[in-house]
Amino acid sequence: MGEQKEVSQPEACGAPVVAITMRYRGKERTADIPLSSAEIEVLALEAMSRDLGIAELIGQTLVAAINKDMIHKILID
Repeated sequence: MGEQKEVSQPEACGAPVVAITMRYRGKERTADIPLSSAEIEVLALEAMSRDLGIAELIGQTLVAAINKDMIHKILID
């Protein structure tokens, strides 16, 4: 698996979005995942309980999903 990069940034007049960019075998794909305030709070609490940042938690979750061949269930075409 190539490099993974997670960037979280709010949209101008909408909900915050986590943009996940994955590169594999020379191809790049970005998936935008809108999050509610409640979902961000859950991510923040889970990350804090593991002594991680939110980006690190999302990255570890994606790596685990890839290793278990479950990424297609998370990032649907």
